Amino acid sequence: MPRRLTVAAFVVAGLIAGTAATASVMASATGLGDLFTPVPSQYGSPPELRLKDLAGRPRALSDFLGRVLVVNFWASWCTPCVKELPSMQVVRNRLAAEPFEFIAVNVGEGAGQVAAFLQRFDPPLDFPVLLDENMVVTKQWKVRALPTSYIVDRSGRARYIATGARNFDAAEVFSAIRALIAENSTAEQDG
Repeated sequence: MPRRLTVAAFVVAGLIAGTAATASVMASATGLGDLFTPVPSQYGSPPELRLKDLAGRPRALSDFLGRVLVVNFWASWCTPCVKELPSMQVVRNRLAAEPFEFIAVNVGEGAGQVAAFLQRFDPPLDFPVLLDENMVVTKQWKVRALPTSYIVDRSGRARYIATGARNFDAAEVFSAIRALIAENSTAEQDG
């Protein structure tokens, strides 16, 4: 019996290693390397996202259909979150004419607190900031740590995930976002 358990453990370890290696190869092929992990296709449909923005207007993930999105979960007390916000604005500015958007989902803080915090950025951040005060959406998206970012393609499929701060203006990340924009543009022209 112990031999069977040992063989089973090696098989399971091999499957886990194979899955990790496949994800690593896929991420490397996109140029994202260790920056983002591909989302397995069976988990590609993200949960609904319906939250209010800082002005109290309801927003939904479907409002952004047709754009490549980076959905970033963050909080003002999270130092790595705060460090990556300016790089998000840089990329948004660089892709202003493209079908692209950042959505910054603040986790667990109120509108007044978030608005006051955002005043410190110069230049100001002008991408949508949504409020998940009770953290329901954060839990639905299975966010385990902050910051966590998902890259969602133009058809609404979650393609990549990253936990921890990223420099969104890094060449690899910027190129991968551009590739997703082009990928969907090519599909539209072919269809």
